[in-house]
Amino acid sequence: MKRTSLAKWISVLFDSSFLSLVLFPLVGWRAGGAAGVAWALVAFLILTGFPAAYLVVGRRRGWVSDWELSDRRERPRFIAVSLASDLFALALLWWGGAPRLVWAFALIYACLGATMLVISSFWKISLHMVGVAGFATVLVYAFGPPLVVGYAALLPVAWARMARRKHTPAQLVAGAAAGLVITASVLLAVRP
Repeated sequence: MKRTSLAKWISVLFDSSFLSLVLFPLVGWRAGGAAGVAWALVAFLILTGFPAAYLVVGRRRGWVSDWELSDRRERPRFIAVSLASDLFALALLWWGGAPRLVWAFALIYACLGATMLVISSFWKISLHMVGVAGFATVLVYAFGPPLVVGYAALLPVAWARMARRKHTPAQLVAGAAAGLVITASVLLAVRP
């Protein structure tokens, strides 16, 4: 497999939408068994469905140039749509009585979204690294210290984003730090 092809596949597989396919059901199960998984799937559909729909429509209508939002100017509107879906999911999960860990996971999405909206309005931070570091932090919180190995995924993702010339080292480090710090701060604040 060519280097560029491998880097592209790593970028796709470690995109937060794909990671969410695995992480949401795991967190849901940990939070409340089958009922927790059901709530987690509802959250997943809202948190990733609306932003994905925006990308699909945006690509067709021409306001999104590529799936990775390589043009920083395209990111704020996408993140605003994502943030709106986060707030909708938070309200639905709260009023519906979803398990607290699932609700906290949606809150993490909202906090990361708000932060990325501000940062992306003036600088291009690595959303891939934000997602991987955030998800690894949730895994450690929900399942314990042995899952600290999840942070190892940051290395191939950083390599892939550099190999594809999508980010500078500073953007990658900032993304990883933001994902870890914001996620840990939310988990420590709400203690689900």
